[in-house]
Amino acid sequence: MKLIFTLILSAFSFSVMAQEMTCLDKLLPFNRHSGVHMLTREQCSGCSDVLNKDSAKKALKTLLNSRLFCNESDVTLSLDPVCELVSRDLPDSNICFIKTNLGYFFVSKDYARNFNFIFTREKVTP
Repeated sequence: MKLIFTLILSAFSFSVMAQEMTCLDKLLPFNRHSGVHMLTREQCSGCSDVLNKDSAKKALKTLLNSRLFCNESDVTLSLDPVCELVSRDLPDSNICFIKTNLGYFFVSKDYARNFNFIFTREKVTP
């Protein structure tokens, strides 16, 4: 009985802690300057197999709202995504740059069609 009570109390404590974290805390675990995140094809239902402006925005919204549980108002786009091929010989080498109010994201897709995000915090000026 004590074990069950302890487990329930621990789960509740973790839930409260997760709700108190800001979106920036979730994007940058362990107080780092940049963070890495991934969405699988299954986690991003309705996302296109092709990485372009629209699919990058949809994947970012899925990451922020469905995976990290950020409020929709926490992160706003400062600019429309910019997507470019890294190598003309490799059609899957497309990378998108997305600037937001918190920082910026580089979004790519691997050959398993997972979305990979690198987030870097906006430089804070004193």
